Amino acid sequence: MGLGPPVLALYHQLKGVGVFDNVKEVMELGAQNVWCPKPELIKNLFKAFRKDPPSAELLDRFANWKGSGLELYTALGMNYSCTDVDPQFNSIPLDLNFDEVPIEHRGRYDFVTNHGTSEHILNQYNVFKAVHDFTSVGGYMLHAVPFTVHVEHGFFNYQPNFFEALAKYNSYEIDGIWVGPDWQLASFIPWEAKLLDFLVLNSKTTHLLVVLLQKKFDTAFQVPFQAVYENVTPEEIMQRYNIVVDGDLYDAKRIRYLSKEKFVADAIHHERSVANTQIVALQNEANTQIAALQKQVEDLRTSQSPGTTDLANVSGRQLLSALSGRIKRRIFG
Repeated sequence: MGLGPPVLALYHQLKGVGVFDNVKEVMELGAQNVWCPKPELIKNLFKAFRKDPPSAELLDRFANWKGSGLELYTALGMNYSCTDVDPQFNSIPLDLNFDEVPIEHRGRYDFVTNHGTSEHILNQYNVFKAVHDFTSVGGYMLHAVPFTVHVEHGFFNYQPNFFEALAKYNSYEIDGIWVGPDWQLASFIPWEAKLLDFLVLNSKTTHLLVVLLQKKFDTAFQVPFQAVYENVTPEEIMQRYNIVVDGDLYDAKRIRYLSKEKFVADAIHHERSVANTQIVALQNEANTQIAALQKQVEDLRTSQSPGTTDLANVSGRQLLSALSGRIKRRIFG
C-alpha cells in the first residue's frame, strides 16, 4: 500500500510519545513507496526527529510516488532493511509463504512494519511469525492493513480481534489501534466499534486498520485462538495451543482461566460440586458398612449358646476376642 499522509502523521505522533527514541534498525515487509503531496506534513515530521528540512527534490519525489521507505527512514536517522522478492531495494529475498527469517536477522530490528503486505500472503502463520522473529525484545511492530471492503485488493482483510488475540497469546503490549477512513487523509481515528456506524461502505471503500504492538519477551511465536471460542472448545483441542504470560509459557489447558474471573469462579464451583458429591458418596458408603457391622454383632449376640460369654456386657476388645475365638472354633473344629 505504501506510506501515505496518515502514516506519516502517525509517525510524528509516535515520535512525540517516545516510540522512536530507541529505534535504530527498521525492517519493512515489502519495499514501500512514500506518497505525500502535503509538504508541511513532511517538514513537520523531519522537525520532530530533529533533522534538517527535506530538500525540494525529496519533497517532489514524495509528492509524485517516486519516494521510497529507504529514503524516508534513512533521512530520519534509522538504518533501513526490507524483505522483498524484488531485489531493487537491496532487500532480503524471502518468500513469506514459505521462508523462515534467517538466524542472523532474528531479534535484530527495533521497528518492523507491515504496510499492506501480509494481506497478499496466503500463509498467514508464516508471515506473522516472521514479523515476530524479526522484532527485537522491546521493539515495535506496526501493521497497517485492509479493514473493510478493499474489493479484490488482496487475499485478506483484518479485524481488531485478530490483533488482540495475537497480542494475548504472545504477550505483546497493544500501544494503539486506529482506523483510517481514507488513505489520503492526514489522520487516523482511535478504534471503537461504534465507528462502524459512521464509516461509509461501498465498492470503493479502502478503510485501513492500523495496530501498534510491542514485543515484550524473547519467546517463540505462538498461534492465537479466537477468544470468543476459547471456552466452548474441548480441552483436547485447546491443548495444542500455548500462551505467553509475563514471559512464561503456559499450556492451553489454563488459557480459559487466565485473567477471566468468571471462568475461575466457574472452575472453583465445579471443583466444589465434585468434591461435595464425593464426600456424600463416602458418607453413604461408611454408613452402609457401619450398618452391616452392627447387624453382624446383633446376629452374634442373639445366636450365642448357653455357657458362652454374655456379649451384651463386654467391651469392644473382649467382643473382638470372643469373635476371634468363635471363628477359630468354626474353622478348626
